[in-house]
Amino acid sequence: MMKRLFLLLLVVCCVPKVHSTPNIPQLYQTLDSLIAFSDEIMTAKERHIESLGNGLQGIHLSSSQRYEFNMRLYDEYVAFRFDSAYYYIRKNISLAEQEGVPQEQYAASLIRLSHILSVSGLFNKAERILTTIHPERLSDTDLVDYYNQRVEINLYRSEMAQYSPFFSEYIDSAQYYRQKVMQVAPKESFAYITNYAGYICETGDIDGAIRMFERYLPTFQSGDRRYSIVASTLAFFYMRKGDQQMQERYLLLSAISDVQGAILENISFRELSLFLLDRGELEKAYIYLSRASGDAKAYGSGLRSLQVARLAPVITNAYDLARNQTQRRTNILLLAVSVSALLLLALMLFTLSLLRKRRIASRKISLMNEELSHHNEEIQTLNGQMKEDNLIKEEYIGRFLQLCSDLVHRGEERNKLLNRLARDRKLEDLYAELKNYTTINEGVRLFHQNFDTAFLNIYPNFIDEVNKLMTEENRFEKPDDAKKLSTELRILALIRLGITDNQRIADILRSSITTIYTYRSKMKARAVSKDTFEDDICKIGTY
Repeated sequence: MMKRLFLLLLVVCCVPKVHSTPNIPQLYQTLDSLIAFSDEIMTAKERHIESLGNGLQGIHLSSSQRYEFNMRLYDEYVAFRFDSAYYYIRKNISLAEQEGVPQEQYAASLIRLSHILSVSGLFNKAERILTTIHPERLSDTDLVDYYNQRVEINLYRSEMAQYSPFFSEYIDSAQYYRQKVMQVAPKESFAYITNYAGYICETGDIDGAIRMFERYLPTFQSGDRRYSIVASTLAFFYMRKGDQQMQERYLLLSAISDVQGAILENISFRELSLFLLDRGELEKAYIYLSRASGDAKAYGSGLRSLQVARLAPVITNAYDLARNQTQRRTNILLLAVSVSALLLLALMLFTLSLLRKRRIASRKISLMNEELSHHNEEIQTLNGQMKEDNLIKEEYIGRFLQLCSDLVHRGEERNKLLNRLARDRKLEDLYAELKNYTTINEGVRLFHQNFDTAFLNIYPNFIDEVNKLMTEENRFEKPDDAKKLSTELRILALIRLGITDNQRIADILRSSITTIYTYRSKMKARAVSKDTFEDDICKIGTY
């Protein structure tokens, strides 16, 4: 159990952040990993809610305190369990009708009751509750919630009325109440930003809505219900734009947040199953649809269950059809293989009875020839590699042993000089000598000189071979010193020697990694074949 909890913590901590732009396969992998631990996540959610109730056992609460406690439990259950959220908001409505609880809380509870009914698909009941509220008597906070709930009901109704004459009517009504929200809500609030983005999207400014939400999404953590809502709405915006890749990406981020936060009132899994169905990944589409159905049933949402039920026959039939077709193809293939095997067996027996000895001998000779040819090729390849490796070793070992000896000698001489200045207390001279980089620069120059000479002794035609890979106007000029390389050619020389990491090249050449990256990018841009340029450099030979 502890091991699974540790793995769960590891998976949750590794959930990709929006700014890291993980690719879609990575997001699917993260989502599937979280699904594997969904039981533990649900259990943790239930224990958390249970601990809230246990913490108040034996404590006498006033009506106002009981109201606040019930509201907290409602918030915990609102996207987790329909019946529990309904139970606690009904208790608050009863409390609000009693003395000791401010009457404005009665309207706030009715608005939340309308929400919990609307997400379950009971639109008429939800709207009848709203009609009992007088907006002019509400505080600004409650008025925002009231108008926001009006928006929500109309959007839910539009989902159920797609391709019908009533769809536009519900959207227009939602737009009207969005304007009402924007007139009252603070401009930095969740209600204002979500309604404003939805409003401008419907008026045609989809890119503006996307920009607003992509800046807003990182302000929440994955697992927060608001994160899930913003991510799934971004997916809707990209769907309106026709960008399926980004739509799929944000659906995945929303689904990951839903699982991580035990949010069962969701739409992401259902929408993802449609993507997978279109791509022909029927088995995974079926798994995600089953997940959507399970979440809807566990939550108790009639709306989500109905939406899943509409989609289920499409995926189930496609899954069954594909499975049946695969089974038929398999049966036909097995029959064809069986018949072919029988015919081949008969032919083999007939042939073996006439040519058995000759065929065996010919086969042995052919196999031996193939093996000999293969071994010869391997030997030639190994000989070439050994010859080149030996040449590299002989050239570099001698030169760099001498270089190391020279540098050690120079270091000893400089150390003696510094000791002498320190001993004689010639501090100004000592400080001047410490600031003198002539010795270091001379060492770098010697290193470059030895490297260039050794490399060009091994690869004498290297510059000519590199120029063959460059466009005509971008070829390198041969330096006056035949044994000297430019900085760009040194980078290519290191790549030829198998050193391709930018940091290692920067360390060797005592340069910045940005400079190395810039040189490599520019040289690729000047190459005849940009995609294979560095691979072609690695193929330059010594002969």
